[in-house]
Amino acid sequence: MESKPLKRVVDTIKSFGIEYIFRLEKKDPQYRAVCNIVNRHGEVLGARLVLYNALISYRLLGKGEEHWEYFSTYFSKNIYDICRDFIKYIEESPYLKLRVEARKRRILKICNYTPDIEDVESTLVKLSKLLNASPDQKTLTFAIKILNYVYMCSRGVDRMLPFTIPIPVDYRVAYLTWCSGLTDLLPHEGVKKHREIQSIWNEVARLTNIPPLHIDTILWLGGRAVLYGENIHGVSNKIIEIFRWREECRTPLRRSQATSEV
Repeated sequence: MESKPLKRVVDTIKSFGIEYIFRLEKKDPQYRAVCNIVNRHGEVLGARLVLYNALISYRLLGKGEEHWEYFSTYFSKNIYDICRDFIKYIEESPYLKLRVEARKRRILKICNYTPDIEDVESTLVKLSKLLNASPDQKTLTFAIKILNYVYMCSRGVDRMLPFTIPIPVDYRVAYLTWCSGLTDLLPHEGVKKHREIQSIWNEVARLTNIPPLHIDTILWLGGRAVLYGENIHGVSNKIIEIFRWREECRTPLRRSQATSEV
């Protein structure tokens, strides 16, 4: 039997459907950044650039949206040596000042790899092998979502992702899962026990018939309204309200409370 919080979340998301989420994705700052890169550098080189950026999008000094806007602006210039140029970007970005050497080592492992944006499941398997990381690790699953943005921008079509690829669990996702009453795991615990959070959203995906990585768009864009009180993407209040089930989540966090967002 479905719990009341699960039923509320499922019924709300299902009532909006995948077409609404596709429209939301066009408002995602990450989508706009990806489109700018693809328009500037083409599908193949653009896919490599955005893949690399997705794989180092953790422990950021600032919001993820601002990090992607900086990336898009930085690579508005010509690329002469993608590996060298991307390493220089890591060194210069104000959002990547933590674990600089670890980020550089990660990119050097895959900087000669060109992802297959047609077959994202095989791409995820390949990335897992190249990086010696679990395929459900948050930056790997996030990378697949970003590569789908490349496909959508380049081909001019909306494409549903496979149900087999789980949601990337960062602080924002863990926080909203807790806020919605779907788990009693506190946000920092949810990040550590990411498979439990993924299992919850896999079930929501099954019941709504909307793949987890598209549900992530609702969490990511709607989450900004819940965390910061900033509904700058125009997410429906009906969706935002499902993440305010707990009393503690009805007041936006102070900036200092949300520094571990990614």
